[in-house]
Amino acid sequence: MVEVNKQEPNEFEKRGINPFNNPTPGEGLTRSPDERFPWEQAPRFTEMKPAIEEIFLTISEKEPLIELIGLLQNGTPVDEIAQVILYKGMTSGAFNMDLMLMLVEPTMYLLIAIAEEYEIEPVIYEGQDDDLIDEEDYKQEKDRQTLGKKLPEVRKDSVPESLLQRVKTLPEKEELGIEE
Repeated sequence: MVEVNKQEPNEFEKRGINPFNNPTPGEGLTRSPDERFPWEQAPRFTEMKPAIEEIFLTISEKEPLIELIGLLQNGTPVDEIAQVILYKGMTSGAFNMDLMLMLVEPTMYLLIAIAEEYEIEPVIYEGQDDDLIDEEDYKQEKDRQTLGKKLPEVRKDSVPESLLQRVKTLPEKEELGIEE
């Protein structure tokens, strides 16, 4: 049995944390209906195009763009960046959970387009390099799987063309004060 020295402060006291200062289970259900969280109210956006345009405008401002470029240069996966952006938008009431899920693909394509504009090789997801197989194995597996089947077309309309054109007008690294 572990002996506890009551003369020394415990970990909670050292950090200044009260472990009992938490909400009571079910306390959130007793809140007044007038005091709603942003995600419990009607979202600001209900359609994909205005929502993805708002995301673009937000991440293309100078400070967020500098942070984004830094994250991409450090090898942060695009899917993780997209998750953070979309979760923040959902919790702030910009869009509901359903639209958040629909925005995953266009947001990732937008981030990839920004990375390519700044000549950064983006990491799409964690472990991407582990999934790479040599080209010969890929061709053999593809041939085996597609015997007589028509492959689906890649959707090119995930991100509106107008947004992709606007990515090309983003400021250069030098204008943002970013060094290679």
